[in-house]
Amino acid sequence: MPASAISSACSALLADARCHGPLYGPGFSNHLPMALIALDRMQAPPAVLERFAAEHRKRLQPAGAAEPVADPLAWLGRHSNYAGLERFFAAAVDADGEEAVLRHWLPVLMPGLAAAGFHAMIRLAYALEARHRGELCAALAFWVLAYKPVPVPAGRTDEAIDAIAARIAAATGDGSGAGPTIGSRMAAVERNPALAGAQPATLALRDVAAFALGAFHASADFMLLHTVTACHAFRSVAGYVEEEEAALRQLWQAVLVAWLAAERTGRAAVPTRAGWNEIEASAIQSPDDHVIKLCYTARAEHAEYGDARYLEIAARAVEPW
Repeated sequence: MPASAISSACSALLADARCHGPLYGPGFSNHLPMALIALDRMQAPPAVLERFAAEHRKRLQPAGAAEPVADPLAWLGRHSNYAGLERFFAAAVDADGEEAVLRHWLPVLMPGLAAAGFHAMIRLAYALEARHRGELCAALAFWVLAYKPVPVPAGRTDEAIDAIAARIAAATGDGSGAGPTIGSRMAAVERNPALAGAQPATLALRDVAAFALGAFHASADFMLLHTVTACHAFRSVAGYVEEEEAALRQLWQAVLVAWLAAERTGRAAVPTRAGWNEIEASAIQSPDDHVIKLCYTARAEHAEYGDARYLEIAARAVEPW
């Protein structure tokens, strides 16, 4: 892996954070490593990183003891042995290199890309962008233990994805409010029979990202925020998977399920005069990890697609600050 793309202060805080597990409470994801990387990439000074880490780690739980891992497949989806899995991947990377490990394991893990409400994939994407080996191994360990695939139907339809979503929403009704975590809310709707007709004949990442952006732009829902950040993460990790179309269809199915499980009538974003420098200056002062990550994602996706709505969702996110 090339030299780190983050500061030495951020790297040190990431090393300190490795004593914490990837989940806490009723299944909430540990956002500390991702938020630290986002803050650092938005040019937050070391004092801001240190203050954020000190406050955020209060809610986290220990990584726990490490059991030996001979094959991560034996731990797939078991929500245990994070420390042991991390050690396995660290040894694998030492032996074979990051790219070989990613090309071997990502095709296995991509069917479960919605693991822990997309957070395992997002954490890996941050590790790749930071070029941080320790976080790469931690993210892979997290993805293994949280692995849970969303079923993807074999059938195809000639409808556009917006039409597919509208049709299925009419058939499934309101799926929001079914649990405290993204995963629990998605599980409540992911096997609805109406989802058998969810896959379009052709699909591009740009289309899925635009759908996620449009949905979150129209409603500032927690679930919808994660579909935007998931599309950003997918761009970083998909290059390590030969069957990228199958992975993209998995992403679309998961984004659709999350949309069906979301509150779709929240506060819409509006045009803004704010610029990216102003938005990021506000974001790095926020104690909210989701605000920090969203602003970082939105700027990256705006650079990729040029859609002004990314600026507007970021401006809405920092309004209280």
